[in-house]
Amino acid sequence: MAVIILTSAPGAPGVTTTALALALTWPRHVLLADCDRDPSQVVLAGYLRGMDSGGRGLPSVAQAQREGRPLDDELWLHTLPLTEDEPIERRFLAGFAQPAAVRLFDTIWSRLGEAFDVLDGRGIDVLVDAGRIGTNGLPTGLLTSADAVLAVTRSSLRSLAALRLHLPTVKDQLGGLPVDVPLAIGIVGPDQPYGTRDIEKQFGVPAWLELPLNARAAGVLTEGEPEPRRFGEQLFMGRARAQAKRLSELVQSRRATREELVGRV
Repeated sequence: MAVIILTSAPGAPGVTTTALALALTWPRHVLLADCDRDPSQVVLAGYLRGMDSGGRGLPSVAQAQREGRPLDDELWLHTLPLTEDEPIERRFLAGFAQPAAVRLFDTIWSRLGEAFDVLDGRGIDVLVDAGRIGTNGLPTGLLTSADAVLAVTRSSLRSLAALRLHLPTVKDQLGGLPVDVPLAIGIVGPDQPYGTRDIEKQFGVPAWLELPLNARAAGVLTEGEPEPRRFGEQLFMGRARAQAKRLSELVQSRRATREELVGRV
């Protein structure tokens, strides 16, 4: 199974829509974790249409940590259902309820990352919406648990310029980890105007994901707009399903190769 972090540079929107679309089409049991340090509660207020979290999410995770309760055993209790009546379980870990709470999480990221690893060992994949990269990069405690980091960008010059500014920070962070965590790009709206191969060449990073720009689908996923009939079978979600399968297979393949190499040492 896998832990995948999705992030983006400022001015390159689309990471939450991408993460949610993947979670709704992921081929195995999955947890979508909102770990954005600029909290906006997009999924709760948008796709889940104002669902009452009942206090569950990162705030309750922090409370459990303060009380010394083992996150490994109870993380699942802090999550909400993304879907109902499906053979594949899809859950959501809500993000921060207020901006001031973010700084209190500095010492908890590593424990949360360890809890993600435990879910991974139980056959549950974890998709982490880490939001914007930020001036100091991403929480190291999350990176150490990751099997891959996916930087989401549009193909416009403005989005790519922002990514060029911030991607080196993530590269430096990953280079300082004791394990090899691959970095890839996810492109929303390829060929508008720059193509995938050109972007890969310019950044020296492979593109593991391509999704079309679709304002109607984004409205359903992030604004809570009415879901069209057979939404899950429409073009955008069909593409998301294919990309989710491809991304899952890529990460699993890289992970298997890494474990094989470690086993030879």
